[in-house]
Amino acid sequence: MTVVTIDSRNDYGTFDAIEPFATGLFNSWGIGNPKRNDGILILIAQQDRDMRIELGAGYPPAFDDTVQTVIESYFLPWFRQGDYASGIEAGVRETIKRTRLEFTDDGYTTGSRIRLMAESFVRSIFSGGFFSWVFGALGLAGGGVVAYFVRQYQRNRPRRCDLCDRPMQRLSEETDDNYLSHGQKVEESLKSKDYDVWFCQHDDQLMIEGYRNWFSAFGACPICAFRTLHSKRTVLSSATTSHSGSARVNYNCRNCDHSYTETVVLAKLSESSSSSSGGSFGGGSSSGGGASGSW
Repeated sequence: MTVVTIDSRNDYGTFDAIEPFATGLFNSWGIGNPKRNDGILILIAQQDRDMRIELGAGYPPAFDDTVQTVIESYFLPWFRQGDYASGIEAGVRETIKRTRLEFTDDGYTTGSRIRLMAESFVRSIFSGGFFSWVFGALGLAGGGVVAYFVRQYQRNRPRRCDLCDRPMQRLSEETDDNYLSHGQKVEESLKSKDYDVWFCQHDDQLMIEGYRNWFSAFGACPICAFRTLHSKRTVLSSATTSHSGSARVNYNCRNCDHSYTETVVLAKLSESSSSSSGGSFGGGSSSGGGASGSW
C-alpha cells in the first residue's frame, strides 16, 4: 500500500480528473506484486479536495464498492472538518481491514499482521511531515474467489419495495433497457457496467443498481460521469534510468463525445526495474479499479 498526499494533481500535469492521474501514477511506479497485482494507492489532493483509492488489477469488482464505503464513511467526514490527520489514520486502518484476506505470504494470520502493519504504517504517515510523499509497503494476499461469491449473493438476493415492503421483481436484460438512461445504455453496450432493474408491480416503484466490469478499458468521464471514457496512450519519449520520459494520452467519451488530450511524465526507471515491465516498486499494475470522493 502506498499513501500519497499532494497539494494538487495539476502540479504534475494537466488532469481534468483524479482517476487517470491515480491510474497513471500507480502503473508508472508499479505498485504491488506483479503476479498478484495486489497493490493499493491512496491518493489525496488537498487543494483539489479530491481523493482516490486505486486498486491493483488483482482485486475483483466487489472491492470497488468496499473502498467507496471506506472513502465516504472514514476519510471524508474528517476531511470535511479540516482534520486530515484523523481522516488518513481512520481511512488507512479501515482500508487495511476491509481489503485483507485470510493469510499473508509470510504465514501471518491476517488479524495479527493487520494490527502490526496498521500501527507501524499510521505512525510512518506523520513521522516525515504531513503533506509530503509518504510510502509504506504492505503485503496483501488476493481473495478473488470469496469476493466474487459475496458480490453474486448481494446482487441476486431478493429486494423488497421501500413503499409497500412487498418482494420486487428483477426485470430481464431486454426489458430493463426501457428504464435506463442513455448513458447507462452506452455503459452496457461497452460492457463497462451492467445494470439490474428491480420493479414493484404494486406501486410501480423502481430500483436501479449498477455493477462495474473490473476488466473494462473504459473509465469515468469527468463531464457526464459515466464509465464511457476511452484512453489511448502514445509514448513520446521513453523513460530511462537517467531521465524521465513523456507520453500523450488522448481521451474520448463514447457517451457525451467529450475529448481532451494531456501529456504525462513517465518516471525514471530504477536500476532494478529497467529490465522489467514494472515501475520502481514491485511491478504491479492497475486497470482503473477503485473509488473516488470529494469534500
